[in-house]
Amino acid sequence: MWRLLGKSAHLWPEWLYKIVSKIHSKIIKFNHSFLGEKIIGDHILLLETIGSKTNQLRKTPLTYANCENDYIVAASYSGNDKTPDWFYNLSSSNPFITINNERFEATYELIESSDKEYYWSLLDEVYPTFQMYRKRTDRDIPLIKFSKVEAL
Repeated sequence: MWRLLGKSAHLWPEWLYKIVSKIHSKIIKFNHSFLGEKIIGDHILLLETIGSKTNQLRKTPLTYANCENDYIVAASYSGNDKTPDWFYNLSSSNPFITINNERFEATYELIESSDKEYYWSLLDEVYPTFQMYRKRTDRDIPLIKFSKVEAL
């Protein structure tokens, strides 16, 4: 869906953005089929956080790039000047991520400004529209690296 709608998402009112994101979250399992990848896109993970204000489970689909055993995402919000809510929810507890129908607990780290150029190149390769998002805003879009928590 983001592959089809992502270029205009910055024009949507916040309520529409949230509805489309919620629908995307519901059909994410369909994503890992040939048809699903054509409709929704590949390189989509489902991020699960606990809302920092609501204390409720929040599910957010995000485009990611692989980097060794880690997953890189951008808090781009389609190039809006506002940072997305899911970014602030990361601080409440370790998030869970679902990729290719595998759900796991993850840790995260913010990518330093000095390293961003490399990680942006990985994300741009997966989803070139990220370049447009960066041009749309003066905000320094945070990049996040998720790592799978290894079982003890």
